[in-house]
Amino acid sequence: MAEELILVVDDELGMRKYLEKLLIENDFRVKLAHHGEAALQEMRKELPDLVLVDLKMPKMDGLELLREIKSRFPEVIVIIMTAYGTMESAIKAMKLGAYDYISKPFDIDQILLVINKALEKKRLREENIALHKQLKKTYTFEDMVSQNVQMHKIFELIKKIAPTKSTVLIRGETGTGKELVARAIHNLSLRREHSFVPVDCASLTESLLESELFGHVKGAFTGAVSDKKGLLEVASGGTVFLDEIGHISLNIQAKLLRVLQEGQIKRVGDVMPTRVDIRLISATNEDLEKAVEEGRFRRDLYYRINVVPIWLPPLRERKEDISLLVEYFIKKYNYLERKKLKGISPDALKLLMEYDWPGNIRELENLIHRAVVMEKGPYILVEDLPFEIKRPKTAEERDLFTRTNDFRKAKRLVVQAFERRFLLEAIKRNNGNITKTAQEINLDRRNLQRKLKLYKITPRDYLSS
Repeated sequence: MAEELILVVDDELGMRKYLEKLLIENDFRVKLAHHGEAALQEMRKELPDLVLVDLKMPKMDGLELLREIKSRFPEVIVIIMTAYGTMESAIKAMKLGAYDYISKPFDIDQILLVINKALEKKRLREENIALHKQLKKTYTFEDMVSQNVQMHKIFELIKKIAPTKSTVLIRGETGTGKELVARAIHNLSLRREHSFVPVDCASLTESLLESELFGHVKGAFTGAVSDKKGLLEVASGGTVFLDEIGHISLNIQAKLLRVLQEGQIKRVGDVMPTRVDIRLISATNEDLEKAVEEGRFRRDLYYRINVVPIWLPPLRERKEDISLLVEYFIKKYNYLERKKLKGISPDALKLLMEYDWPGNIRELENLIHRAVVMEKGPYILVEDLPFEIKRPKTAEERDLFTRTNDFRKAKRLVVQAFERRFLLEAIKRNNGNITKTAQEINLDRRNLQRKLKLYKITPRDYLSS
């Protein structure tokens, strides 16, 4: 990396020379200016990475110079120095865009710490921008990162349908990025200047969901002390994203159908309808076709929301994206958490490539975020990975469908693989507590222990710390 350039602006020759010597000794390039105009002339010749500006100078003081720098060169970091340290001038400098404020006489370690923190922030910001530019060339679309052929077909589909009024149903497993797709459609639509309102249908009871979606009038039920607009009304002109739409009741389904057919809602307890103009995007990981056949989901609503279906592939079917996503998330969380993680070791990446990712991209992102926060060394190593990723695969898991042509044996292997995954997730949710796990999944404790032993699942590996 080229040496970073610092411009020192101070009317006192002794201070300029002192700072020049200190900064050169710490491997910085240095330029000096004795007043504001000279500083601006130097900046026109070569843009510095950081400017140290004295507050009290003749003709153009430090605050005036700060204003000029932020107006002409907004990306340049400015640190104000003064022997006249007052809280008022500090606040004013920060409001004008100074990175920090140092009082003279200052401690050498203090000023070097402030300079290095400021430059590190600048480096991370530039790396983040560079990463986004690099990825945008071929891999990034509206905050989604992929080099997978199927995903790029989805990107093209999004661009095609975004300007239309059609309803969209996004299908895919949990953590595949369904809300990102919905936001991309909204951001590229004619409604992008209006609200995008996400609603998690699975997290609310029927009565709460109905009130959230449609609103209510005063006195409609106990606790309804005033009129309240529903989210469908709030989002009028924009887009509503109903996540996990398969969880809504038949009662709410009927009301939602009226919205799509007539463009009207009726608040809970109201007698008069209200007109709304929304675009509906829905998402689910449920088998809606099966729900329709079983009478749990209205057939007419299903056809209404499924005008344009989008199927998102799980991460295990787009493993060519894993290394790209790892790099992307390391850069992202380095910037957000102010860390310096450089990457991942080849052995650790190999294990990530072999893992099935039941939680999909969300699981991978959480793993990388945790690794960046912990930052045990410059690289993510095998020992930094969670136990379930490091665990050796059984023969049945490695080649489930290639080991036998016998239907019954294949079925048994599939059931065993399902049981193991089911029990593993249950044990993880309950932090290794066998009693709680047995109660949650409605299985006898002794029977659970027998199965855990069979599938080589060790509860203590998941005990809370």
